[in-house]
Amino acid sequence: MNRKVLFVDDDVNLLESFRRQLHKKAEIITAEGPKAGIEAAARQGPFSVVISDYSMPVMNGVDMLRVIRHGSPDTVRVLLTGHADLDVAIQAVNESSIFRLLTKPCPPETIEKVLDDAFRHFDLITAERELLEKTLKGSVSVLCDLISLVKPEVFGRVSRILPHLRGVSRRVNDPRPWETETAAMLSVVGFITLPDSLINKVEKGKPLTDAEQQQFLGHPAFGARLISKIPRMVGVTQIVAYQEKHFEGGGVPKDEVQGEAIPLGARILKAVVDFDILLSNAMPKAEAIAKLDRRKGVYDPKIVAALAEVVNEQARYAMQKVHLHSLTTGMILAEDLFGQRGTETLLLMAKGRELNETVIEFILDNSKTIKINQPVAVIQPI
Repeated sequence: MNRKVLFVDDDVNLLESFRRQLHKKAEIITAEGPKAGIEAAARQGPFSVVISDYSMPVMNGVDMLRVIRHGSPDTVRVLLTGHADLDVAIQAVNESSIFRLLTKPCPPETIEKVLDDAFRHFDLITAERELLEKTLKGSVSVLCDLISLVKPEVFGRVSRILPHLRGVSRRVNDPRPWETETAAMLSVVGFITLPDSLINKVEKGKPLTDAEQQQFLGHPAFGARLISKIPRMVGVTQIVAYQEKHFEGGGVPKDEVQGEAIPLGARILKAVVDFDILLSNAMPKAEAIAKLDRRKGVYDPKIVAALAEVVNEQARYAMQKVHLHSLTTGMILAEDLFGQRGTETLLLMAKGRELNETVIEFILDNSKTIKINQPVAVIQPI
């Protein structure tokens, strides 16, 4: 396994000594001083381990390691310090999650032992993160693919809103865009409790009776309860739970949370979903944005403004027609995709669905036994 270690010190002779002693153990990069250390971490990283002196001009080692941590949170950080700086350094270590504190002079065998421990720690961190990301993303992907194949008319909404949601998320500097997108993909989980007739009325923007409204507003809580059973999904659960919450505090859940206390992802989701419902009922995009803007207190104004910018930007998409074997990931269906089996007409995929490998494979497999009209209308970025 390739090991990269960055040593940072203002003592050139000490850096050269580290390079000579440890070059067989790992790829050793040295940087003279904190500025050079930060630049090396940005340009030559990521590093498995960064070892830095504490006392350096302009910036001490703890502050420099804190900067490096922002860009590379998995990198294991080790601090070297002289006895005169020991008390200050210990306090800084306790506040900055530094892996080891070593006092100078530090024998080569001690450095080697610390590097072995640091490499093991780095492997544990990266393995856990990789397992978590793959497990969560894989589980979410499978669940979404199942919903899209079993209930294409429901999941069609998710596919349609994702381009808008991603654009808004970027424009408002969403600190957790993956959580927001995952919550959007799982936002319809609670729809399994709703009858098709009610879902149809909601999607068509038809008025609901009081009883239907109560039933519909129960779906975010139900979906959130299911999602909460998945480890590490607290943020996603909150977004799903608050997806029908109004900016001024109305909607559900009925609590005191309002304004920017509502999860950012939920505020984005509320606006893009309602925008999609208006578009699905043949309202022009500019008019739909204006209608959202007129619903004072329902949406976060900065989210609506960001959505308007995204819509203008996405006008640079082009529609084209392609044959099934020319479908590629990232294309968006511009029309409902129907198949004909004998006298039976089947809705295979709702318009607005963004194509991925699973969906394309599903379409191609079905084309072997079901007649699908070609070419297919899709939307692609210009």
